[in-house]
This record gives sequence, C-alpha cells and structure tokens, in this order.
Amino acid sequence: MALALIIGWLCIAGGRAAPDTEHPSPPASVTIPANVPSFETQVLPDAGLRTEAVILTPRLSGQSLSRTDPKHGWQFTVACYGYFRNEYLSQPELRFRVYAQQVDDLPRAQQVCRLLLRLQQIAWHRLRLQVNLQGERVLNVWLCRQGNPGGEQWRNNLYIYSIQSIQHPIEWLREVAHEFSHALFPGITGYTAPEPWANGYMGERLFMTWLEATGAQISSDDLCGASLQDIRQFVQQRCLPLRNRWASNGFPQEDFHQRDAVGMGALIGLALYIDAVYGSNTLRATFARLTEPQPSALWKAFTEAIREADEVHLSPVGGDMRVWLSAGRWQVQTADQKTILRMETSRWNGTQEAWRLPKDGWYQLASSGPVRLVKSVGASPR
Repeated sequence: MALALIIGWLCIAGGRAAPDTEHPSPPASVTIPANVPSFETQVLPDAGLRTEAVILTPRLSGQSLSRTDPKHGWQFTVACYGYFRNEYLSQPELRFRVYAQQVDDLPRAQQVCRLLLRLQQIAWHRLRLQVNLQGERVLNVWLCRQGNPGGEQWRNNLYIYSIQSIQHPIEWLREVAHEFSHALFPGITGYTAPEPWANGYMGERLFMTWLEATGAQISSDDLCGASLQDIRQFVQQRCLPLRNRWASNGFPQEDFHQRDAVGMGALIGLALYIDAVYGSNTLRATFARLTEPQPSALWKAFTEAIREADEVHLSPVGGDMRVWLSAGRWQVQTADQKTILRMETSRWNGTQEAWRLPKDGWYQLASSGPVRLVKSVGASPR
C-alpha cells in the first residue's frame, strides 16, 4: 500500500489517543507543515502475516520528550509508537508506546517496537489474539535503566528493567515476548515457581516455535537482532522436550498437578503439544473454552474442543506418538497408507474409509504424514 495512504491512516488513528498520553498526530501527507513535528515512518514488510504494522518515531530536536511512568515516577525522554491493522480495521490503530530514558536508547526502543508489532501480528495470525486489558488495547512499554534485571507487566504497562544488562539478542527477544505474553495470553495461575502466572512462559515458548516456523520471512532486525539459529537452539532446548513428553507418554499425571516449575513445564508442554499436533486452530478453540485460571481447566478445555470438533487435523511430530481423540465414527484422510492407530488390542489403519473409535482417550498413532479426521454426523461408536 502506498506510503501516503498509510500516513493518512495514521493521521486518522492519531486522533484516537487515550487522554493520558502525548501520543503524536502524524501529518496527513509527506509534506510536513512548519507547525507540526516531523516523524520518521517505518512500514514493516508483509512477511506473509496479512496484517499491517507501522512504527512512528518523532525526530529528535532541541526539545526532548518528558514522560513519567505511572508506577515508579521515573523520567523518560524518547519514544516511538507502533500501529497495527488487521482485516477488521479500516486504518492502523495505535497499539504500543515504547519509552526510553536516554537518547542513546532510542534505537533500542525502535527495535522493541518492531518486535512487539511482529509478535502482535503472529498472535493475531495464529490465534486471533490481541491485547484487551479491561478494554485498553494500547500498551505502554518502559525501557528502564533502573531496577533489578527482568521484566514486569502492571496494568497496561510493560516494564523491562536494567536494560543495559541485557547483552544477547535472544535474551531481548525472550524478555519482550515473555512480558507481552502476560498481557496477551489467557492467565493460568497458582504456581509457586518460577512465578505465579504461567502465561508469560507459555507465550514465550509458543512465540519461539512460531518464529522458528516462519524461517527467513521475518528478519533479525524485527527480532532485536536474534538469528534463526538462536531461535532454533532455544526451541530445541526449552520447547521440544516439554512438547515431546506429551507426544511420547500422554498425560503426565504426577507432574501436571505440581505447582512448581515442573508443573508449569507440564502445562506449557500441553499448549505446545496442542499447537504442534492439532494446530493453532485447536489451541485457539482450547483457549476460548477456558472457564477458570486453573491448570486443570486447560486440559478440560482441550478435551472439550476435540469432542465438539467436526474435524481433527493431526500432524505427527514423531514416528509413533500419543493422541487424544473422542469416541465416534471418523472419516479418515491421509496420504500414508501405512498409518496405524491403536488402543489396547484395537487397531485401525490408513486404508480404511472410517475409524470407529469406541471411547474418549489416548490412542497411539504411527504415520509419516498428516491425518485428517472428519466426524460422521449421526453416527455412534460400536
């Protein structure tokens, strides 16, 4: 889309700022009137995500921004603004205000803004998730030189503390994804370690697997400098072991009910397993069925999503894996004629037109390719 049209959209969106901020009103054309501050506009490449993302940065002048954060009362002198548009919006809307305390930190603020916009695009593309904190869709992000290293989500504010101590690009990516996930993913709590709420670590792990899947479509410039190799190593070490435990053994009964880091790892593994094996649509349906912020509610929501589904798409993540299926008659579509499904002494194969599954529960699936199951209306299991 033409730059002039995007800037025109930004001009409209600029008039919708929350009353508690100075957020800019971009010019309506490339020709900037003398009485309007100048801005640098960056339009992010499409990357196959079918949404638009634009960063707006006020050009530095003799007068710097003076902004005080609402929790600590610290001063911030530079900022940039991230705008996002999905298919339901007529123009990009303001979603992120990223503040930094020193002029030298402005490039980092722009990097973080780019990363947040990419993560928002991916979350929308995969799960139709966007920030909605008690009706507030705009996040204020504070890049702080004070505080203990780490991050925090407080109301509609994300804090990254002691930013000068973050050295490696993958740590920037992980930290921003983690804190953003607290504001984006459904909250599940009750843990004693590593922190009470699981959505930060869950979203962080999901984002990493999705970023790995995009490959070279998203450049390292959009990921705070992290490379695909960095992301792949992270996924191999911190994501796949959690996912593969479900795929290999099914429900990890003992670990799942713990409330420490082991229990949270089992919960995160379930989300990664659903997304990888059943697809993001099933994970989205699972999140939509959450009724309470308890770990057991995620398992219940998943099984309900499968029971209520008209179709189930299975993508093997190993030669022989565990899958949870509901009872009924399922039409079978697979290119692998050697596909085998087993439960106890019962056995079904890929050459059959339909599988009559006797009960809800864990089945053993061996297949070299995707398997599509379509529920037969009105049929009952034998």
